[in-house]
Amino acid sequence: MDLRHLHYFVVVVKSNFNLSLAAKKLYISQPALSQLIKSFEDSENIELFERSKGRLQGLTSVGEVFYDNAKKILLQYDNMLTEIREGSAKLKGKVRIGIPPLILGVVFADVIAQLIIHHPDIEFEIIEKGAYELSKRFMVDELDFAILLDPTHIDPDIIDEHLLQQDELSAFMNNQHSLAIKNKLDWPDLHNQLMAILDPSFIIQHKLQKQFDAYNIKPKISAMSSSWDFLMLVAKDSDFITVLPSPVRHFYLDKNIIEKRFTDPISWNVLLCRPKRSRYNRINQYVFDYILNYFNDTKTKTA
Repeated sequence: MDLRHLHYFVVVVKSNFNLSLAAKKLYISQPALSQLIKSFEDSENIELFERSKGRLQGLTSVGEVFYDNAKKILLQYDNMLTEIREGSAKLKGKVRIGIPPLILGVVFADVIAQLIIHHPDIEFEIIEKGAYELSKRFMVDELDFAILLDPTHIDPDIIDEHLLQQDELSAFMNNQHSLAIKNKLDWPDLHNQLMAILDPSFIIQHKLQKQFDAYNIKPKISAMSSSWDFLMLVAKDSDFITVLPSPVRHFYLDKNIIEKRFTDPISWNVLLCRPKRSRYNRINQYVFDYILNYFNDTKTKTA
């Protein structure tokens, strides 16, 4: 039995064992289809179908196993043809990537630039929104990829998550601040301190509030912004403290501002997320592998 015959067999089963209906779908005669099935059973000395008065009623135990394997073989064959066709074509198409502005500026600017420069035939649509908005768009399948923070709180049955970077939140302040003498900060140190933090569209703000509640402290939050560099400017020449991802220190080099880590830090783990599917098209898989390899190479160089 070749692939064409496997296809006939599967169509018969999916037609509820109605040979007339299956024959119409396959554009062959019913007697020819019936003879093909019988000839294969006789040649292999097996029975695939249960029969009653000459009519197919269902599958035997052998037939059940054969049916499962036939479906797998046909699927693999279809996937192989698709990959061959896609492989012969140039990488071209559109990719939608949702990235929170903070992550785009601190973590993702270089990899996105490299993708755009080296793949001019791929159209990259970058959606800059807060994590909450991106999560909503992700769940209605408006994004090919979303860069989110762990945990995403998205149903694991619909999301494929991969860790890109592990870090934590740090406090940034003027080097003359009263807390600047400490090696590490305890959260109660922030009680009654002037603070400028990210606005509620950022998950970081909610993580901070949860930590403040856990330690029963009340900082004086006098400014909120969606701009991390603005928050750093506010803290640079004042008594304000801001709390941002630790990697920000690589992008804001100023001798007047220092970073202080926490004894009980809040994690800041960046995830590459995509909708969970049994198979991804060539361009989607290529971009996925490119991003993962980029961050794996970065980890290796800094190890």
